[in-house]
Amino acid sequence: MATLSYEKYTKPQHKEWIVFVHGAGGSSKTFGRQVAAFKRHFNLLLPDLQDHGNSKNLEITKDNKISFDEIAKNLITLLDKLNIKEAHFLGISMGSILIRVIEDLRPEIIKSIVIGGGIMKLNRRTHLLFKSGVLLSNIIPYHKLYQLVAWILMPYENHKVARRLFVREAATIKKEAFKIWLGLLAELKYKLDAYFNLPHNKPTLMIMGSEDFAFLKDSITYSQKFPFINLKILQQCGHVCNIERHEEFNKQSLKFLLQNSVT
Repeated sequence: MATLSYEKYTKPQHKEWIVFVHGAGGSSKTFGRQVAAFKRHFNLLLPDLQDHGNSKNLEITKDNKISFDEIAKNLITLLDKLNIKEAHFLGISMGSILIRVIEDLRPEIIKSIVIGGGIMKLNRRTHLLFKSGVLLSNIIPYHKLYQLVAWILMPYENHKVARRLFVREAATIKKEAFKIWLGLLAELKYKLDAYFNLPHNKPTLMIMGSEDFAFLKDSITYSQKFPFINLKILQQCGHVCNIERHEEFNKQSLKFLLQNSVT
């Protein structure tokens, strides 16, 4: 089976890696505002998840279903192929969930974690939104449905750039793949309920936007349950904080990553 498509940036003097994990409907382009700042200090790996970006050639199971374990294993396979034995992981939105799964499957490969717009739990409203999306996907063209979901999660004018990027990238996803991923998100609640009572076992920084109405409250609760997990809240910022407030996001992330590296 083909491996994930990816971009990488390396320098001989850099010994440590950062793996960037984008969210559902995104691609490695999600991190365009991070590359210049981060490649000064680290080797970078930016994969496209299955069915996203340029990773359109991976097989789908016969029952047209996919699991977070399978998606995480695709990432681990890529790291093994590139002989990356340990890395810092930076995940946005659903990428935060995949990092948790990788931590379950291969904890020794993770050195530290940065989460932006993390999904720590699904509240009733967001769970209902994803469930409704599955039903509406049989009626509404999928790209229109994604536009609606993106607008609900990122409604303000200052969210517009992030919203447009995700809508543009999602438009390249095939209809069948879109429905599979939407169904995966809709069934996510019970997995997250279990994770919510378990801390990350690696040094972790969570960065959230003050206007991330779907996920901020639970991220605050999670950080209060486990005070050793760092939480930074960016003011007047929505869900995709690495795009909307990229300078502050980069500053906070790099400070944390450099503290947890030997670079």
